[in-house]
Amino acid sequence: MEKILQERYVQLEDVNMTFHTKKGRFEALKHVNLNIREGEFISIIGHSGCGKSTVLNLIAGLLQPSAGNLFCAGREIAGPGPERAVVFQNHSLLPWLSCFQNVYLAVERVFGAEESKAQLAKRTQAAIDW
Repeated sequence: MEKILQERYVQLEDVNMTFHTKKGRFEALKHVNLNIREGEFISIIGHSGCGKSTVLNLIAGLLQPSAGNLFCAGREIAGPGPERAVVFQNHSLLPWLSCFQNVYLAVERVFGAEESKAQLAKRTQAAIDW
């Protein structure tokens, strides 16, 4: 049976993102709308500070928008999930933790409510071995 790909697998609807800084409010995103089909490969390009990483962090569930809605596979993005990931462009590991402990942090964040510590450890090791 042929799989039907979703036309709007990842959706951003009228998304705004405002950061509160020492210099005041910084509006990183304003009224962003984006639809990505399942299996589609896209690139987000732009100058430094234009909001590329903010969009990726919102889709990954690492940030919540100031306004607007985010969806993946028809469900609201309310936090990190196993169907989404971000590869950071800078060092994002905690240097005082081992490789296993760094990966475990993310695995626990996504699966911690449903799985035992033994299952989380097994999942962590599988991710490292992959």
